[in-house]
Amino acid sequence: MQESQATGTQTRHPIVVPSRTDDLLRGLTEPVGGPLGKYTSPGATNSGFFTVERVLILMAAVSALIAVMSKSHCRTVGWTTPDQQSTTCWSVFPNSFVDDKLGTLAPFFSQGSPFDHPVLAGWIAWITVWMTGSAGDGALRQLAFFDLNAALIAVAWIATVVVVARTAGRRIWDAAIVAASPVLILLAYVSWDFWAAALVGAGIYLFARKQILWAGAFLGVAVQAAPYPIFIALALVFLGIRTGHVAKMLQMVAAAVIAWLLVLAPIMAGNPEAYGHYLTSLWAAEPTESSIYGGINLIAGRMGWPSLDLAATNTIAGILLVVLVVGLVTLAIFAPQTPRVSQLAFVAAAGFMVLNKGAEPWHAVWLIPLLALAMPRWRPVLLWQAAIITHFIALMLFRSKELGDISNQHAIDTPYFLIAAIIGAVATWIMVGLVVRDIFAPEYDVVRRGGVEDPQGGVLAAARDESAAVLEFSLEARPEAAVGAGVKIETETEAEPETRLPTGFPTHSVERSGQ
Repeated sequence: MQESQATGTQTRHPIVVPSRTDDLLRGLTEPVGGPLGKYTSPGATNSGFFTVERVLILMAAVSALIAVMSKSHCRTVGWTTPDQQSTTCWSVFPNSFVDDKLGTLAPFFSQGSPFDHPVLAGWIAWITVWMTGSAGDGALRQLAFFDLNAALIAVAWIATVVVVARTAGRRIWDAAIVAASPVLILLAYVSWDFWAAALVGAGIYLFARKQILWAGAFLGVAVQAAPYPIFIALALVFLGIRTGHVAKMLQMVAAAVIAWLLVLAPIMAGNPEAYGHYLTSLWAAEPTESSIYGGINLIAGRMGWPSLDLAATNTIAGILLVVLVVGLVTLAIFAPQTPRVSQLAFVAAAGFMVLNKGAEPWHAVWLIPLLALAMPRWRPVLLWQAAIITHFIALMLFRSKELGDISNQHAIDTPYFLIAAIIGAVATWIMVGLVVRDIFAPEYDVVRRGGVEDPQGGVLAAARDESAAVLEFSLEARPEAAVGAGVKIETETEAEPETRLPTGFPTHSVERSGQ
């Protein structure tokens, strides 16, 4: 590939070029001409319509369309059991429309409503049911209900890609991990869980822009979509303790509580018993097949051993979640360098995903935006997503075996499902381990290695540890030590190319002479 050379002196923002910095993408670009040349300066000239952000939006739109096509079988013949499981086009939306009687009962407001999903999901379900009222009450309205919910999630998906791109600072292309995620293509329309991921992503973006109260508000609303943002808020408080900004973090928590209450207030005013019933059902729910506890019970059932009862499950799960909080405190306070916000947030979300008794493979959608910011390495990210997809497909085939009398070619037995579930859980723990390694050994962190302390640090970024400055000085003064530690030292001609970012990016201008 011939390298082009930028001329002239311009003031621009540096952008990390994925085809140059990521080993996997560098190899994949060979069929189309190889990685971007080291003298190339993209963005120095007018790129026309296809700016980086617009390319990412286009990628997300195409992925959202492919995601709808992956559900085409059920959209054509309907969501029937076990067909919807054996064809892996199962989704909560159409099943909840029928099982929870959404055509006649409003979630959390109507007496006797069996709706057992989070409060925000209830609001979205109520709104989308109202919007599809003209489609009748049969299969046509069920289809319209699914399509409308999928369309809203597609919009949230595209918005999240933009938010992640702007939160990533000079690593804007890392948002492609969200835009072209295989996990999102298969699982984004399975449940309402992506709303939590989108709200958390927006909260971290606002946190990076030092909008503490608004960040707390988004996290508070996200808690009404999934519980894991509670652990992210705790992680931010722990970082505030380390950096001396605990008062600001407590203000964020207060804003989160107020936003949480505002979403809940109409329900508490109209039908307070409904929310109490929801909390009781969470406590009384049996562990899912994909959780640690459900897996133990499946093994016990096969081996004839006693299984975990509900009380033991709740106790063990509670203890493990406390251990998770202790681990977050340890990382935040005792790591040699202050963890980046997205790193600790990812550890918190991933830990909750694996340890809670309601674990499902589609909860992996929570982690995609956080992973794009915490550890933007394509090879491990894609391998992890392959493990999650394997787990989901195995769960669907296992449920088709349990729920319907179909041939073995469309179903699998318990041992094969357990193997897939273990692979998914181990892959998630490996990702957590890699992020923890990056925290304790910053030379492995591709974000910090690029010369950025924490793009999402916000008010916490002003309190850099002296250890960070010592590490940078050591690597600059003794480049041979950095090489021994595994850090790639780039010459001036090999530095990242510089280009303009869309308006609003929280990055610093860099002036460099043309080569």
